[in-house]
Amino acid sequence: MFVLLFVFIYGCNNKSNNQVRVPQIENLEEKLVGANKLIVRDESKDIQFLLKRYQWEMKSTGTGMFYAIDTDEKAPLIEKGDEVEMEYSISLINGKEVYNSKIDGIKTLIVEQSDEPIGLHELLKMMRFGDKAKAIIPSHMAYGILGDNDQIPPYATLIYRIEIINVYKK
Repeated sequence: MFVLLFVFIYGCNNKSNNQVRVPQIENLEEKLVGANKLIVRDESKDIQFLLKRYQWEMKSTGTGMFYAIDTDEKAPLIEKGDEVEMEYSISLINGKEVYNSKIDGIKTLIVEQSDEPIGLHELLKMMRFGDKAKAIIPSHMAYGILGDNDQIPPYATLIYRIEIINVYKK
């Protein structure tokens, strides 16, 4: 028993056995930036292919999102802090639908104050009550490198189809 206690104490105090060596990677930041540029380039090509394949006429933003909005332009634009109710469907770029309000229920959120993707908030601020929109949201504006830990995988480009059914102004 004394021998086991001695071995345990000696093992815990022996720092040379407990040191973890971390391999050094030269230019790690440059390599990560380069990898991200390749991912963005490939995603951009996929989006351009999708637009061409389905002949979708869409505008683009400086952030890389593409969108088309059917609007009446009579209602005021949605603003930060407005509460929005919407019907929606979300699909991956391959066409697989991952979420739909007919199954998951109407989505209610407060613009720029909810946990939804930044691309959705950007789209909503270009819309009005009653508008319908289709948008292609690149992964860096959606769920990024992690996905949503459910239906949306890492680096997923998303296609949103939404209809604004109610807006409560702030």
